[in-house]
Amino acid sequence: VLHIMTQFPDAGGYEEEKPGTQQVVIEIPADVVPGVTKLAVEIDDGSELRVTVPTGAHVGDRLRLTKTNGCSWVCAVLRMQQPQTLKNLSPSKRCNDNKIQMLVPASVKPGESKLTVTVSASEQVVLEIPANSVPGDLIELERKAVDQPWLCKFLRDKYLHGGEDPETSLALMADLGTRLSSTALDPDAAAERLFAICRSHGCYISPKLKRGTAPPLNVPGIIATEAIEDGEELFRVPDHFHFTPNVVEACAPALWASAEAQECTLPRYRRHEALHAFFLGRLLAEAEERAVAKAAGEAPEKVTSMLESYWPVTKAQKEVWEAYADSLLHEDFSDHPYRQAAVDLDKMREKIRPSQESEYYMDMATDLVSLHASIMGCPECAAKPVEVDFFLRARLCAQTRVFQTCVDTTMVPCCDLLNHSLSPGSLWRYDEEAKAMVITAVRAHSPGEEVFTTYGSRSNVLLYRTYGFTQWPENEPEWTYIVRPHLVRPVLNMFLDSETRPQFIFESAHIDQGLCNVLNDVTRRGNDAVEFLRLVVARSRFEYDRCERLRPVLEALERARQADPGSHAWWLHLGAEHQHFLEEDGLRVVMSEYLCLTAYLEVAEVVAGERDESACFRGCREMRQSMLKALEMLRTSGGFSLKKEIVANKEADQKHSEDKEAEETS
Repeated sequence: VLHIMTQFPDAGGYEEEKPGTQQVVIEIPADVVPGVTKLAVEIDDGSELRVTVPTGAHVGDRLRLTKTNGCSWVCAVLRMQQPQTLKNLSPSKRCNDNKIQMLVPASVKPGESKLTVTVSASEQVVLEIPANSVPGDLIELERKAVDQPWLCKFLRDKYLHGGEDPETSLALMADLGTRLSSTALDPDAAAERLFAICRSHGCYISPKLKRGTAPPLNVPGIIATEAIEDGEELFRVPDHFHFTPNVVEACAPALWASAEAQECTLPRYRRHEALHAFFLGRLLAEAEERAVAKAAGEAPEKVTSMLESYWPVTKAQKEVWEAYADSLLHEDFSDHPYRQAAVDLDKMREKIRPSQESEYYMDMATDLVSLHASIMGCPECAAKPVEVDFFLRARLCAQTRVFQTCVDTTMVPCCDLLNHSLSPGSLWRYDEEAKAMVITAVRAHSPGEEVFTTYGSRSNVLLYRTYGFTQWPENEPEWTYIVRPHLVRPVLNMFLDSETRPQFIFESAHIDQGLCNVLNDVTRRGNDAVEFLRLVVARSRFEYDRCERLRPVLEALERARQADPGSHAWWLHLGAEHQHFLEEDGLRVVMSEYLCLTAYLEVAEVVAGERDESACFRGCREMRQSMLKALEMLRTSGGFSLKKEIVANKEADQKHSEDKEAEETS
């Protein structure tokens, strides 16, 4: 006599078998009467088990029969979920009368959904979506002849990794930690010397400031040594001490002309970028020679300076720029993602999984090495070579320190020592009349307090790409996801064409111009912009949703939204055992991308009537309103454009542009 217990789990199938356990799963056939019909089930030992179909079970449900260590058999009823039936909303391509291509829809539930495809006026095909499908996968329907049945194939477009693993030259990225391990370098003393030299040549550096560290950041920055008042000027550095590509052209005209005349594939702006890094790299190499000479008890002045022999500048410029290079020699890029990816790409991939940002870091590291090789092909550069490690260091110094004045790539000695905060105690501006960079306190500071400025309202994705650090999630002002064309290639091929690879970004604070362009292009081709948006987002987000590493964080986000549908405060709902996630730069980047993708998915769901706007992220309201307006204009008018509005920052007298709203095109 077998004892049968009935259970009704929410979902299921085969469980992992334990030692001493027998397990059989069968489907309840048609024409059974629950509570009456008995099923004969053959088990592994060849015997037959007779099971009465439990009351409450239905046709299509499954029975999981389990027996452990001689105990009674246990019967679990596995409920059949109602299939999700979808209509094909994405464009389809009829290659010929016997072949059709389309995409797996964005709202698919793999393993559950069924897709209805109209192949002719009198014929429909219903497809079951496989459990391992991904939104945006290619579906191919094909038949041998008109009177033959349709056969279906689901084709996965392989996710590609960009670039190659680092080999010889990229290994030099390992040297981008503190440059001199054998030489005693004092960064605070180097900064004080730079301040003194700048003051002696007419720059204003407040005597109330010094280089140092203070909580809560505890990294080198600018510290107040005395009380500072609101509105007090802290720095004023004239532009003839600024370090820009224009300066390189003026100081080294032969070098500039040689590079401009060189036949190479580099665009003009990349050549200027390379010359800027080459010039600074030469100054850094000389700074190292001075440091080595000083450590050996020799006179640093004996080091031959290019600023005297080849690139003549004023005495003031020479002294300021050499002191500036001495201070830059202390910069430690060991944690910058470009270096980390170049040294150990697999480790970086794991750190930031499932994001594809690691491939960008690797691409950029490779690009910097290639940029050095290209500029060294210039005869004038080859005659005065700069080693690749100094070139890389110079380029990263520029990337992490530039200001935007009358020249985009402007490095300003002393002014670039301030750290970033979204609640800055000082703000910078370029004084057009005085031709100087000016930094002014915008609140009072106490002695020992760090003075911050702002690098702009940037997501953790962009901060990490540029500077190599991130902010605490609650301080992140916006989110970013940069679309990888190779990941969404089937979607681009279907909605645009096989040659089009648009560059566009999802930003939670506003609509990116690239996104505006691609949505208009999709609409001009007669396709549905909303479905395109859903497919790109769903395909990009798929790996995040099924990543086990992210599971505790996504569950915390779900708990946050259950308590408050407009909240994104996942960090408030993390368990004690997962608090370490808050400290990880990689996790912060991943969540910035995931939240951004979710914000755009919510836009599509609001348009489709699947979500009320009150249940969307509160922090994305401005972007969402613009997107809803833009998508409506695409539907009714066939196009939209972005209107830029210049907004004056009253505190900083700085200007920036914002995408205020979508504007209908003529």
